[in-house]
Amino acid sequence: MNIKEVRSMVDMIRDADSKELIIVSLFLLPLLLGAWLGFLNSLDFLDQHDGLKFMIVFILLILYVGGLIYMKIADTQKDKLKRARYHVETRLKKRGGHRASFDAIRNEVNETYSDDFLKKLIELNPEIFGTCTIKKGKKPGITLVTVESEDTQPVA
Repeated sequence: MNIKEVRSMVDMIRDADSKELIIVSLFLLPLLLGAWLGFLNSLDFLDQHDGLKFMIVFILLILYVGGLIYMKIADTQKDKLKRARYHVETRLKKRGGHRASFDAIRNEVNETYSDDFLKKLIELNPEIFGTCTIKKGKKPGITLVTVESEDTQPVA
């Protein structure tokens, strides 16, 4: 596992809402606790200290829950905008036309993106995104800015 994969997993956790984290934790936590209990049971010197095994597992549980809470709280607006840039850009490239209404971005990318958040995303990334108006319903939208590469420009 390389650092890029670890970062993408951390981003997934930060992007997840509380309900998703609880559901995943209900499935993941027994596996993690089982692995730790297996490891602790393999340590012979802890056999005489059952209370110590329980205490270690309890501390690991507290660290796990505390880590999830910290990751959600410590997530800065800058980090959210950076991830949103990647997700919105990927969505716009996937679909024909390279544009979408703010509502479509919310429905297909992340429902927590407000209009103000998407406008700030456009403002901070003018080389990638621009504003547009979607003809159907005259809704505000976001579009990819097409930048001509140097090979497509005519030679003088």
